[in-house]
Amino acid sequence: MIREALDIITKNDVRSRKKAHELCYRALREKYPYLHNKFVQEAYKRALAMYRSYRKLLSKWKRLPEKKRRKISPPSPPKIEENKAIELHIDTYKLKKKHGFLVLRLSKGNGVYLRFLIMEYEYARRELENAKVSNSKILIDRDSIYLLLTIRRSIEVMEHRNKLVIDINEDSIDCLLVNYDEKKAVLFSIRHDIRKIRANYRRIRKDIQEKVENPYLQKKLLTKYGFRERKRVEDRLKKITTLLAEIAREHNADLVRENLRDLRLNCGKKSRQLNYRLSTFPYHRFIEYIDYKFYERGLNIIEADARKTSITCPICGYEDRRNRVNKEIFKCGRCGFVFNAQYVACLNLFSRLNDGIVAIRGGRINLISRKAGPVVPVNVAPNEPPNQMRWLRGKPVQVLKVSEIPKR
Repeated sequence: MIREALDIITKNDVRSRKKAHELCYRALREKYPYLHNKFVQEAYKRALAMYRSYRKLLSKWKRLPEKKRRKISPPSPPKIEENKAIELHIDTYKLKKKHGFLVLRLSKGNGVYLRFLIMEYEYARRELENAKVSNSKILIDRDSIYLLLTIRRSIEVMEHRNKLVIDINEDSIDCLLVNYDEKKAVLFSIRHDIRKIRANYRRIRKDIQEKVENPYLQKKLLTKYGFRERKRVEDRLKKITTLLAEIAREHNADLVRENLRDLRLNCGKKSRQLNYRLSTFPYHRFIEYIDYKFYERGLNIIEADARKTSITCPICGYEDRRNRVNKEIFKCGRCGFVFNAQYVACLNLFSRLNDGIVAIRGGRINLISRKAGPVVPVNVAPNEPPNQMRWLRGKPVQVLKVSEIPKR
């Protein structure tokens, strides 16, 4: 059905679901009257998604310059060679417990049902207790059949007092954990090797393209190593986001991150090599994973303006590119504030939350917050605060000392 629906959609250049339904539904129902109508719908929906993806790649190829277009062949139209996945609409199946076992009842159509005995994983058994199933899939792998269930759970997301501020970089995730309960703030960094993985596989792809002359073998090798690269990068992303989510849950902290549209502001006006390095980190996938893991644990997500946070002084607010001496050192050209450049963006993101400001007291960096807490003692607070601190007058404030722990 998917193959026939794809032929109809490709022949008529269908791009909307309404048009696909008009052309495909009746033709497929007449040819397969014994099947459930939901299988017909899922067939042309999947075919339409494949054709849209092809059109998107084709449009991207056409926008390339003429020289590049000659070197790169156009994308091939989608084909159905061997379908190993069956789309299951929620109306076509039911899960029931019988005699302590989970049974899948699948409606084939015309009152015919197929029943399967499900062997549950321990994790799946726990998740199914308080969740609702949705559209799912059956995956056929040689002699084995797998049921890939999509479940939905209702989770109450609440706002928390503590905050975990993160700054995403090409080789590290720099963090500021603000804990009002323990009256302290901690700076730490999680290192990753995603950039090295990307660079290594880029070198492998280049060698394959230069040394392998057989086009079939070349395509096979590129597909093989491309799959390995995606899996390794995805593994790193899941481990990093899980670690951050567990830290936040332990301290009851909400996530404060950059706005997605601000993550690539530094790209475009640099060297070609630097632009490639900055674009290798999968920002959208990282944001997708970390938002999912925080919401799963009932923690809230807060977006902050990330523009020019790496070149702005968190103490006096002076903005200048020369403040960033190098990758490791930040030195303000106005007030002389010197700090680790990797953590300056985190301090600026905290200031833009309107929770408080960053200040120096007794030679140490402190976060002065408007959160309810003890009033700053007279012998600690200055007689006249600077202009950016005037809004603190007459309001309860809390001073949190910032400490730095070794990078992980």
